[in-house]
Amino acid sequence: MSDADDELLERAEKLKTLSGAAKTSTKRRRKESTAEQAREHIEDIQETYQQTTAGLSWLYNKVILPVSRHPWRGALFRSYGRLWKHVVYIDPDGDGEEDFSKKRALMMIAATGFFIYMLPALLYGTLEFMTDSFRMLTTYKKDEVWYLGKSQEIDPEGNVFTAQGCATIECSDQTSIYFRIKPSLAHHLWSLWHNGNIFFPDFVAAGIQNDINKCTVTRYGLRWKFLVRNWDVYPQILSVTCIPVTEDEIKTAPQETAP
Repeated sequence: MSDADDELLERAEKLKTLSGAAKTSTKRRRKESTAEQAREHIEDIQETYQQTTAGLSWLYNKVILPVSRHPWRGALFRSYGRLWKHVVYIDPDGDGEEDFSKKRALMMIAATGFFIYMLPALLYGTLEFMTDSFRMLTTYKKDEVWYLGKSQEIDPEGNVFTAQGCATIECSDQTSIYFRIKPSLAHHLWSLWHNGNIFFPDFVAAGIQNDINKCTVTRYGLRWKFLVRNWDVYPQILSVTCIPVTEDEIKTAPQETAP
């Protein structure tokens, strides 16, 4: 190969390199331009919309539709469908032709979303009410005497308090007991019936002073330590009336052996 051929080949390589660099620079400028960024943004929105639509379509065809057509599992969906039709479609002229109301549809969607958001709390509240009511009916004790030492708040958000003590002045790890004082629907109903107001855990806990107190307690719940240690199922206090214990009472108090 002659020197002229080598020079031509070298020039061709340089031109190829310059051409590639120019294309890369052009692509970079195009990508950084406002129009290109807007185009990519629109493509992302379209892709997200398509994926969301495909997911909702699969959910409707594979889950909601088969369940709604089931004789008994679909009763809830069919009831909601009837409610939707009753609320969203209106007959303004009374001629039997119903019109779709966008305003009512939006309100129905908002109400449905709010209900779904509140559903876990409603289910938990219902379960708690049933559990507390059953325990109250089966283990309710009125005007028991307990020697309680102190109460403290353990859950500020839930307004839950704890109280501790024993059945006698002398207390040991085998005779001690923990109570809970908490707000619940069952406790509110009990307090409304007996006191004429709702249940305030703060006020109940405030009746137990920091010293040793002889308290008349209305409570419910089993005293089994197995339930407390394994499942945090504590006896619940509904009301207390306490007076401080004197030094003479402490000296002459009978002792209790562990149950």
